Amino acid sequence: MVVRIKRFWDNLETLEQKLFWIIQGIVIIVSIFGTFITMAEQVNRSAEMLCLANVVVSVVVALFVSKTGYYSAGFFILIIYYSCIYSPVQFFFCGATDSAGPYYLLVGPFLSSFIDNRRIRFFSATFTIISGFLVFAVAWLHPDWIPIKPSWDIIYLDYASNYVLVALSLFLICSFAINAYVNERIQRERLLNKLDYQSKHDSLTELYNRRHVIQYLENIVWHSREKFYMFMFTIDDFKNLNDSYGHVMGDRIVCDVAHALWKNVNEDVGECGARYGEDTFLYIMAVDSDVDAFVRADEFRESVSNLTWSFDSRLRITISGGLVPCRDENEFDRERLLKKVDSLLDSFKTRYKNQVRAMTD
Repeated sequence: MVVRIKRFWDNLETLEQKLFWIIQGIVIIVSIFGTFITMAEQVNRSAEMLCLANVVVSVVVALFVSKTGYYSAGFFILIIYYSCIYSPVQFFFCGATDSAGPYYLLVGPFLSSFIDNRRIRFFSATFTIISGFLVFAVAWLHPDWIPIKPSWDIIYLDYASNYVLVALSLFLICSFAINAYVNERIQRERLLNKLDYQSKHDSLTELYNRRHVIQYLENIVWHSREKFYMFMFTIDDFKNLNDSYGHVMGDRIVCDVAHALWKNVNEDVGECGARYGEDTFLYIMAVDSDVDAFVRADEFRESVSNLTWSFDSRLRITISGGLVPCRDENEFDRERLLKKVDSLLDSFKTRYKNQVRAMTD
C-alpha cells in the first residue's frame, strides 16, 4: 500500500496536483475528527451529518479527479460545496454564529489560491468572499433564522478544537507549498544548468562544442586578438583507426586526445579547447609570440604521440595541425579566420603527418 501511494505521489507533475491530494487528505481527517467533536458536544444530529457529508463529498471529488485529471475542476467543486452548501447550513442549522464555524469560511478563498487556471482562480476567490459576506449579512439581518443557541462551554470547546485543526491544516499546507516551490525552483535551476552545459559541450568528449567556440571567439577572443592563436588539428588516419579497431575504440581514442588537450588548456588566461568535428579539435591558446605558440602546439603534438592504449600497447596516435594568429590584420571576422585555419589544416594533412604547420610555412 505504501509503495503504491509513493508511486502515485511520484507521478504527480505539478504543485497544483500535489496540493490537491494533500488538502483532500487533511479535509477528510479534519471532517472525521470534527464528527467526533460534534458528537461529544451533543449539539444536534445535523452537525454530525454535515461533517460526514464532507467526507463523502471529498471522496467523490477525489474519485472524479483521479479518473479525469481535472484538478482545477476538483478544486472548484469543493469551493462551491463549502461556499454554497456547507457554510450556509452551518450558520442556519448548526449554530455556527455562536461557535467556531466562521473559521470554515476561510476554506473557499484558501482553496481558490491553489487553482492553476488564473481566470478560475480569481472568479472562485471573488465568489467565495461574496458568499461568505452574504452568509454573515443574512445571519445578522435575520437572527431568528438561527434557532440553535449552544452553551458557553460548547462554544469554547468548539473554538479551541477548530482553532487547532484549522491552524494545523493551514500550517501543513502552506509549509508543503513553500517546500514544494523551493524544491521545484532548485530542480528548475539544475535543469537549466544541465541544458546550458549540454548546449556548450560535446556529448562524447565533454570539451566545448563548435557552437560555443564560435561564440567564444566573438565574445572573448575578438576583443584582444593580439594575444590569441588558433591551433586546429586532426587525428591522423582516423578513418583507418575506426576500420581497424571499431567505432567504440575510435571514440575511446577521441576521448583520450580530448583529455590530453584539456590538460593543456589554461582557462584562467582565456584559453579554450573544443571538439570542432568528428576527429578535429580547436585549441585557442594565449601566448606572447609566434614562437611560443608553435612550441606549445608542437609539445602538445608530442604528448599525443606518447599516449598508450590498453587495448593495443603498440598503437601510437599522431596528429597534424595548423597554427594561425588571431591578430591577422587581413581577417576582420572569426568566420574567415576559421576558414583559413581549416583550409590550412586540409592542405597539410593531405601531404604531411604528425606535424604542426604555421601560416608562415
